[in-house]
Amino acid sequence: MAKGRVLAVDDQRYFRELISGLLGQEGYEVVTVGSGEEAVRAMERERFDVVVTDLVMPGMSGTDLVRRIKATDPEQDVVVVTGVVDVRSAVEAMKLGASEYLLKPFDRDALATALGSILQRRRLHVERDRLLAENIEYMAERSLFERAISMFSTLSIEALAEKMVESLAGELDADGAALWLVSETQPDLLVLAAVHGLVRGSEEAETLATTELPKALREGAVSCSGEVGEGGAEAARHVLYVLLRSAGRVAGLVRISDKRGGAPFDEIDRGYAERLANFAEVAIRNAWHLRDVQRRALQDPTTGAHRFELVEDVVRREIERAARFGRSFSVARLRAHGESGAPGGTAARDAVVASLRSRLRAADLLTLAPDGSILVLLAETDALGAATFKRRVREWSQGAAARVDIGVASCPADATDWAALARRLEARLDRDATASAWERCLAESGIAAVMAGLLEEGTSESPDTAAALARFALSEVGRNPRERNLFFFHPGGPLATALSAFDARRTQECATEVIVLAAPARPAQEGRVAWVSPERLPGCPPFAVHYGDGPSYALVCASEPGREGLRLFHTNDRETVEALAFRLQLDLRMPTLA
Repeated sequence: MAKGRVLAVDDQRYFRELISGLLGQEGYEVVTVGSGEEAVRAMERERFDVVVTDLVMPGMSGTDLVRRIKATDPEQDVVVVTGVVDVRSAVEAMKLGASEYLLKPFDRDALATALGSILQRRRLHVERDRLLAENIEYMAERSLFERAISMFSTLSIEALAEKMVESLAGELDADGAALWLVSETQPDLLVLAAVHGLVRGSEEAETLATTELPKALREGAVSCSGEVGEGGAEAARHVLYVLLRSAGRVAGLVRISDKRGGAPFDEIDRGYAERLANFAEVAIRNAWHLRDVQRRALQDPTTGAHRFELVEDVVRREIERAARFGRSFSVARLRAHGESGAPGGTAARDAVVASLRSRLRAADLLTLAPDGSILVLLAETDALGAATFKRRVREWSQGAAARVDIGVASCPADATDWAALARRLEARLDRDATASAWERCLAESGIAAVMAGLLEEGTSESPDTAAALARFALSEVGRNPRERNLFFFHPGGPLATALSAFDARRTQECATEVIVLAAPARPAQEGRVAWVSPERLPGCPPFAVHYGDGPSYALVCASEPGREGLRLFHTNDRETVEALAFRLQLDLRMPTLA
């Protein structure tokens, strides 16, 4: 008995015979036709399990055929076949309801795997229909299937994540759910993607390592029960964890909580959750698949850079995610110059694009702006990470034929809408010459000499004023635990009172790195404070430098010979503070920046 009946549609006889031969050897019954019109007539006479059609055909195209088939029989499975240059048509066919697509040339394994998966899903549907016909858990099955269909009809990753937590919470009569999906750049890291009901995104872990999953899930279970909460004022809550997998790897984690009535989740709940999770896994793969197709369709064929329209759309979605989950992302803008220093043409720009593509992560997007500049979306990157990226670009561009100006801006540190981010990028790109001059000056003269030069531009102030400013700068440490900042502090004599009033325990739960150039008053100091000997920076005057997601600030002071007061310089100019912070990080070799 044949595995299934397949209708193969292609205007080229070679591909018709190829498909017929490959599938015939795999045990399928194959009927071939040479046009979309013939396919329609054949389907009026006979039933087929799967239709395999080329997209580019004279007369009725493959896209038109998919539309015609779905209008007549929405449940008919269709596989579309196309070349790389026609991925836009593949995207359109997927949106119309095609089950799968294959790129020419394909091999027997790819074709057999695609058909096997489709027929397996069809068999599952047949089995579901049989159970419904026998009225076994009729209403529950119908609800489950309707939720699955709703997920299958959602092709956007963000919208699908929202649909998944809503569906799982609804199916289990729960008021809360959270979903973490695998990171595009780090396969062993899960990133918060959606929350539902009583769960607040700001209170959830932004990322989870796969090693942090419950033990039962790490040992192979699909779901397991658990509790969250610390007791006391907040009683422990019953939760159900459900693991999502794709191609044998962890794809995501759902945590369902707040079951109505306060009861724990039982085996029936686990069964429903696991079954719905099976549909969710397929929906995730479809959404990832479509996203990859769309990205390839929106790439410049010469440089491989994505088209500007895609990046604009992604930036707006990232802004929404940043607002909901407290995330950060950054955008870099680069302008290439030729060897003469004048704005470069396409050759200089393309050279920079080629170099960038080899250095970016998979989740980053690179595009060509209409004005000829280059935009890079740096996913999950805060202000400190963006500044680190800028310095690395500057390092490799020094030996390249094309010189690069670069400006970076971060959300939410710099702006929370695309128009404001674009304006900030333009301003920082224009000021890049100033930033480069600061870096050259620090590299040539050293941090101590540059700070001494800054003092010459300062004013005479009382020691109390300097200490008050330093205390204010220290008070910003840990104010927002999610912010990642660098804080370098050399109290010397003038700022010692500010250090004595600083409680290092404030850094315990925050992301700010604090480096103090002083012998520790208490060797077992709590918090994330690194104590460094002042001898590491000989001749450097007392200073405080704060840079990152929070406000940028630098203070330098020193005693004035023959006077009671101090010479004081302070600034919040971002380029100045950034240059000082990264020079200190380089000279002290700490902290290590990723």
